[in-house]
Amino acid sequence: MECFDGNGSFTYDRIGRGTIYIKSCCLSLIGGIQPSRIASLVNAAVSGELDDGLIQRLQLAVYPDDVREWRYIDRWPNKIAAERVSEVIEQLDQIPDESHSALRFTPEAQEKFIAWYTSHMQASRSDHLHPALQSHYLKMPKTIAGLALLFELIEGGREAVGAESTDRAINWANYLMSHAQRLYGAAINASLIAARLILERQQKLPEPFTAREVRQKDWTGLGTQDAVNNALAVLAEHNFIVSYEVAGEKGGRPSTRYVWRKT
Repeated sequence: MECFDGNGSFTYDRIGRGTIYIKSCCLSLIGGIQPSRIASLVNAAVSGELDDGLIQRLQLAVYPDDVREWRYIDRWPNKIAAERVSEVIEQLDQIPDESHSALRFTPEAQEKFIAWYTSHMQASRSDHLHPALQSHYLKMPKTIAGLALLFELIEGGREAVGAESTDRAINWANYLMSHAQRLYGAAINASLIAARLILERQQKLPEPFTAREVRQKDWTGLGTQDAVNNALAVLAEHNFIVSYEVAGEKGGRPSTRYVWRKT
């Protein structure tokens, strides 16, 4: 909790390292994760099952394209880039503790940020956005302001956040929003994606077929009965399949069967 906003402090003791006092404690996440691993968290956020705001706080998340063609590469790391990164980290680390004061936008930068902020917030409140993605977008202004500050500090600025750094941060907004759409897209459009998969593999199903028979295939995105039912509902809504009831044996419950609509 001390890491919540970067203003809290924390002290911890280690036998080998002694007592360490962190004046301004801030926790950041960096690394990679497989899409299948993060999918459950995104699905839970989209469905509302576990909408604790964690995914929405991964503001710098990127979802790159999968490189299908693999080839062996053996080359030296980019030494110049590595040295530049080390210099930036060292430079930021040398900022005196007593200089922990707020940097404001310059008047020109403030106008740029307000214009972007107004446009972004109006678009983010659109009824066409899924609530989970909307929540992600609504947290983005703080990210963009933070990036503008970081860019300014990296370039050596210490007085105010200028227009150039602000422009650079705003340019990141569209990039990050596009990756957020991709991150949430699979969960938001799960029923559509699953329906298309059933449509593509219709020849692997009997005629007629049941939802249970689809579930038994254990295809990607169709691992639960609810997922199967939602996908079949999409297919029925778009007139790809027709459903009908079959009376159960010995007075049991009727079952639903599906047949493909002939074109």
